Amino acid sequence: MMGVPGLASPGLQTLVALGTLLLLPYAALCQDAVRRVSLAEALEAFAENSLALRIARSEAAEIAGAARQSRAYFNPSFSISRDDLDHDRERHWEEILLISQPLEWPGRTAARHRAARHMIGAGAARFRGDSIQLAFEVREAYARAWFAEAAELTARQAASVIQDVTEDAEIRLDAGDISAFETRRLRLERVQAEQDVAEAELQVRSARRYLATLIFPGTGIEEIGPSAGLEGVPPPVTREEALDALPERPDLEAATRDLDAAQAEFAAANSGWVPVPTIGFGYRHQDDGFHGVSLGLDLPLPLFDRGGGAREEADARSSAAAYRLDLRSRLAENDLLATSERYASSRARLETAADGLLADGEALLESATAAYGENEMSLLELLDAASAFRNAQLSALSMRSAAWIDYYDLLRAMGRAPEEEG
Repeated sequence: MMGVPGLASPGLQTLVALGTLLLLPYAALCQDAVRRVSLAEALEAFAENSLALRIARSEAAEIAGAARQSRAYFNPSFSISRDDLDHDRERHWEEILLISQPLEWPGRTAARHRAARHMIGAGAARFRGDSIQLAFEVREAYARAWFAEAAELTARQAASVIQDVTEDAEIRLDAGDISAFETRRLRLERVQAEQDVAEAELQVRSARRYLATLIFPGTGIEEIGPSAGLEGVPPPVTREEALDALPERPDLEAATRDLDAAQAEFAAANSGWVPVPTIGFGYRHQDDGFHGVSLGLDLPLPLFDRGGGAREEADARSSAAAYRLDLRSRLAENDLLATSERYASSRARLETAADGLLADGEALLESATAAYGENEMSLLELLDAASAFRNAQLSALSMRSAAWIDYYDLLRAMGRAPEEEG
């Protein structure tokens, strides 16, 4: 059933205004009290304020400190003693000053130093890997906040159309121009559209709060929104380029360093049965005038403890580190292949379909609005057009955000930090 020009005019005016709204730039639609940052500013704030990054840095410093301590050389010891003896009113005293120093065999010292150096390197590589992973989470949160805001705008646009159509339907129902069934259908659609807007608002606030938690924790800033949208298509990255970056992954560097450290510890444990001698140099002075230097040597005898258990432990740790490196290499390769293929797929969908969906959805709603104003389309047909517009918009926005998130994830898998890109 076609509309009546006189009754459709109020809704038509709003729909014409909606057509103008579709042409407004993204930034003009998002002017609110929410603090807004660019992606570069978000990453900079993350580097300065992130609690997770501070935890990772502290853990790396903890590993480095423990490693440096493990390679420290033995401290010397100093002792001083005095003996006072008496017998039948005869007194005798003696004073002794002694400095002793344990002497570790050079091979064991060198092995401990190698192990410490590799442990420090592994800790630094893990921190770099944590930084890259956390930077990806910031980028992902930024993209999801953009999508949430754009989805909310789309929900409001569709709800505006449904609201105007429903109001027009109420007028036409009173005039007997449409059936009660059509009016009830529109009322249900209006309720659903309002629920969609409310849910979209919650999603936006949640996405903004999460982004604020990542980059401005503890500052009292509750919500952070993107200052610009995700534009264009991310750069292409071939499968070969992704696999070429496999040696650059920090987790593989850390696993390699762990193996080197475990092998150095095994070398040190192999010499554990050799006792560490302690030499002493002192001065002795007695009351009868006798005095002079004293030399001493303390050499533990490996009769009961020859370090067999320590060698087995170090050998098992070295084997586990080798297996761990092999497993990590396989997982890293699978990670690169999966992220590369996922990005290639999402990027292709964005290139071939997203812009067309946006254009077709907007053109459909505009033509439906014009046809409704000319009494060439029913209320329910206009409702279907609004629903198709909303679905097309959300699909296109989802494709764009998914492609950029997959691109950021591929950079993470390739071990690329933000400062290394470009």
